[in-house]
Amino acid sequence: MTPFATGRGSCSPASRETSASAQRADAEHPRVVTRHRDALGEVVLGTAGRFRTLVMRRVGALMAVCALAACGDGGHGSPAAAKLSYNGSIPFPAVVGEAIVLTPAVSGTVDQYRVSPSLPSGLSIDELSGVISGTPTKASSAATYVVSATGAGVRVTFPLVLSVTDPPSGLSYVNPVSATVGVPLAPLSPSITGIVDHYAVSPTLPPGMVLNSTSGILSGTPSEARNLAPYTITANSLAGNTRFILLLTVTPAPPRAMPKHEPAPRTGF
Repeated sequence: MTPFATGRGSCSPASRETSASAQRADAEHPRVVTRHRDALGEVVLGTAGRFRTLVMRRVGALMAVCALAACGDGGHGSPAAAKLSYNGSIPFPAVVGEAIVLTPAVSGTVDQYRVSPSLPSGLSIDELSGVISGTPTKASSAATYVVSATGAGVRVTFPLVLSVTDPPSGLSYVNPVSATVGVPLAPLSPSITGIVDHYAVSPTLPPGMVLNSTSGILSGTPSEARNLAPYTITANSLAGNTRFILLLTVTPAPPRAMPKHEPAPRTGF
């Protein structure tokens, strides 16, 4: 049987036999998980007894059981080159009321996943698979959630940027609208819930009238008369859109009143 020496924070074989006898006993028959070589020789990753992970370096005829952080490239990193990622845009656009499933891509043997800070309301992470799923219940701005994966020689993190948007809904205006050529229209503001990125209208409004693409306010001074017609206003966001049909008419300017000419006063006889 290959002899083992135990240690903490170092990969020295016999000189580090200061650990508790229980740890030495658990290390006598480790289960090998992976092997690799680096500039200092062979590194063996395994598990044994109540010690979930053992990292051992072969030095001559001995195998030194090392603290995890002290092995690998001579005491400067983990022996397993692990990678963790979640596919998707940055930030990942979740939507209130719509279920999502995010599956990790990971290399190495992972036993547990954790995330910090807590995910938005309605979302959770499966600690065994790393799958993030659920149905968001409340809008939140883009934030970074650090997912940590740990296991047999693996400790890796991934910064997941996630935002939750509330799709716009319930768009409405005062309706119908009657404007007059040459008379400024009192600004009309939309009533809406949710987050809106921009507004648009189709077909084009009568000359002199505009729709603010950011606020959705309808204003202006019409310059041409138009019959009553429908105009579709759309509120858009990454989460979705909503529409409202506005009925608008522009009446001609009222005719100017002609000045009255009083007859000239008669003088003389």
